Amino acid sequence: MLISKFQNYPNFKMENQLIIDSLNKLYNEKPTEEKKIISNSQGWQNLNNNETTYKGSKVIAPDQTLDQIWSDNGLDFKAKPTKIFYKNHKDELIETTEYQGIINNKTGQLLNIPKNSYTILQLATIKKVIEQVRDYLAVESIINIDSKRFVINTYIKGCIADVKKDDPIKRRCTFITSMDSSVGFTLALLDWRMFCFNQMNSVRQSQNMSFKHTASIPHLVERLPRALDLTKHTFKEDIETFKFMARSEITEQQAKETLKKLFENEYKNKIVILNRRTKEQRAKNVYDLVQTKPILENLKIEADQNGLTQYSLHNAITNYYCNQQQSKNIKCPSEASRIRTESNLYGKGKSIIDRSKELCLSIR
Repeated sequence: MLISKFQNYPNFKMENQLIIDSLNKLYNEKPTEEKKIISNSQGWQNLNNNETTYKGSKVIAPDQTLDQIWSDNGLDFKAKPTKIFYKNHKDELIETTEYQGIINNKTGQLLNIPKNSYTILQLATIKKVIEQVRDYLAVESIINIDSKRFVINTYIKGCIADVKKDDPIKRRCTFITSMDSSVGFTLALLDWRMFCFNQMNSVRQSQNMSFKHTASIPHLVERLPRALDLTKHTFKEDIETFKFMARSEITEQQAKETLKKLFENEYKNKIVILNRRTKEQRAKNVYDLVQTKPILENLKIEADQNGLTQYSLHNAITNYYCNQQQSKNIKCPSEASRIRTESNLYGKGKSIIDRSKELCLSIR
């Protein structure tokens, strides 16, 4: 039972800042030698600059059991619904009829105050899914944000292969969920370039694996093992697609035209003010966008190393969104890293990366 007076509801702005501070602390942690050893065993390279394994997450040793992983990372609790009461002006306890409280049954921490229609997805359900496919699914790293939001990175054993010599891609299965309604449940099947930590694309089977917290969600999550089994068998086909991209040469002009298509919505029918006093203006173009210059610089580096190909262009784009993008008003590198990670997992960055692959493949 939760008891509250209306005037004493939490200061959500302050609570959000505490979550951001907690996230930034996680993302600022430096890679230890133990983390480097574990990540090296998982296939990652360039271990001093790892945004996807270190920042914001705790890496998992390969010999840990699921029970140990859940316990060591604070996942072994049950989110328990409870009634909410408030005191009126007569100091009488009145039960709310539309909302419920969600608490951590181990610590008593208040996790959420959602409507009664909200259905909890217990972390034990995700654990059950992983247990069913444990023979070929390994837990790689975990982000636990104040026991309210969770990112569980796993990878499919055997789903790692070279696109070019010493340039491997690895398939990850990332479970994303929350107890505070900040995100629904998503299983993102993602391919990652191992050297530069570029998120290459989301696998098509993952397109329909995002569920809101409704009554059907536990049943939907329990169906996921079959989808994971399917994606294991499609990995070779997807690697062949990347190899085709690595063989497909393009021109510099084709690369620029592809960027125009990719970012068209950001400049089309918009203007640039040249002089506010005289009101002189011109049409906005792709070269006015903040991302265009660094992407073209990335492309030059990729082209020098691997040739000017569809694959080089896609990597130039994904490198920007995975490692470089940062708003001017975000001064803290760790906060910028966190924002990039979340955008690429379930936000705008994910859509751009997927669109990039489609457009690069279409270059003729």
